[in-house]
Amino acid sequence: MYLLVNQKNETVAYVQNMMILDDTQEHVIGILIGDCFFGKKDHKLIGKIFNQTAYLVNGEIVAKLVLNKDYKSSNIKKSLMTEAWDILMNVNEHTSTWIKESKKWSKLSLTDLLK
Repeated sequence: MYLLVNQKNETVAYVQNMMILDDTQEHVIGILIGDCFFGKKDHKLIGKIFNQTAYLVNGEIVAKLVLNKDYKSSNIKKSLMTEAWDILMNVNEHTSTWIKESKKWSKLSLTDLLK
């Protein structure tokens, strides 16, 4: 499991088994397909994760990816799999243009973009 942290180094979401979980780890707010991440809101491409950084399609940073060293493996809840499957089934466009990375942090939060 990985943590997604904001500019203040606060954990805002988690990545587990290609699912992006909210800060309570009770709901799926997005999914990863390859290095692209998609939101629950519109089931559209939000950005890509590369170099341990989540970039929006405009190149702004929205989160950093950090390995959760305290994570203990457990079975995934069926409800989470169902939520992830719903997002996956509604993704229509899963290709992305090239994202030019910047060092600028987005003013938008990752969770607001995904929910």
